[in-house]
Amino acid sequence: MRKVNKILKGRNIHILFLLLLAASMACSGLTKLKISQEDLNQKNRDAWLTVYHSNSRWNAVDTDVEPPYDIIWKKGYKSVITDQPLALADYLIFTSQNGNLGLVDVAREGILGDGRIAPGFEHAPVIDSTYLYFGANLGQETLVALNLLDLKKKWEIKLPHIYTSPLVWNQYIYAGTKEGLLFCVEKNNGKKIWHFPAHASLLGIPAEQNGRIYFTDIKGNLYCIDGKSGTSIWTTDLKSNCYNGPVLANDRIFIGTTAGIFYALTADSGKIVWQTSTGGSIYANAAYRDGTVYFGNNAHEIVALQADNGKVLWKFTTEGIINTTPLVGTNYVYVGSWDKNFYILSRYTGDEISRIQFSKPLKSSPIIYRDRLYLHTANDDIICVGNHMNKKGNGKQ
Repeated sequence: MRKVNKILKGRNIHILFLLLLAASMACSGLTKLKISQEDLNQKNRDAWLTVYHSNSRWNAVDTDVEPPYDIIWKKGYKSVITDQPLALADYLIFTSQNGNLGLVDVAREGILGDGRIAPGFEHAPVIDSTYLYFGANLGQETLVALNLLDLKKKWEIKLPHIYTSPLVWNQYIYAGTKEGLLFCVEKNNGKKIWHFPAHASLLGIPAEQNGRIYFTDIKGNLYCIDGKSGTSIWTTDLKSNCYNGPVLANDRIFIGTTAGIFYALTADSGKIVWQTSTGGSIYANAAYRDGTVYFGNNAHEIVALQADNGKVLWKFTTEGIINTTPLVGTNYVYVGSWDKNFYILSRYTGDEISRIQFSKPLKSSPIIYRDRLYLHTANDDIICVGNHMNKKGNGKQ
């Protein structure tokens, strides 16, 4: 028996060595980033530091990529990118559902490398200064602060599995779990401050406005709490499942449900101002710009509603469901469909300006960065789309 135990002990040590070696090899593809103090100090609205571009989650930018369009480059990436890439300085920074962190040099048009930093991700991370804050939906250390300059962890803490993108406001980080708990953590050291219990799992990405945190659970409860104390301000039951997060504009909250109903509510009280039935389940966040909200649904439609009264301004029908958030530019709406097409539409009329067909569906929202569009086809490619008359782009802004 002693001999058998000795053999098993040696085998376990060998297995542990192989696991550590595999983990080391998985991270060996990562490259330290060169981010100057100028990049950090510059208040560049074109940088993508959080999902949907801001804590209000508008997913709108003050620029467009003009037609005609061409694929500038594409690189294979065999996992679904969570939500959309982030962008800072010369880099695209993204996570994938298999737990990888990927880095792309946008100036040199190539992937710098990738490495597994977590067992898995449900949503994208957030960048604050030189730190990447991410939440994992598997494993032990589920909320982590990673320094992008040296790829070392500043801190990591054990929370229930994280199923939302982290939200950064002031010195705090907020993240939601499948158990229905919203945690508030000190940004500098990872110390847990408080948690708020919702009625069901939290999957939609939280939003923030004026120090209030707004979020939903999957049963359709919409919450507003104080960002410092975690005290409940109000809760509204939307009567149907909700897998997305709220969009905040002025004094309104915009959100859709799986019943196909899109709502506008007051931010101060949670009172429903209007609701519009669209005929198809809504799973992804809406986008907002200049008094109009834009979203996709499972009826294969991209819908534009007037923000003050819910009136349908236009609809555009594709041949596949749309469960990603449209990107709204100055004049165009950019959105991918499960019909494998990437559509560019007029923001004002919904008329098709152009489309680009790919070999697989688009399941993550695009971004515009330095006059280029960056998007991802499911388990296939990261793709850079631009105006073929300007293939070199405009360089550093």
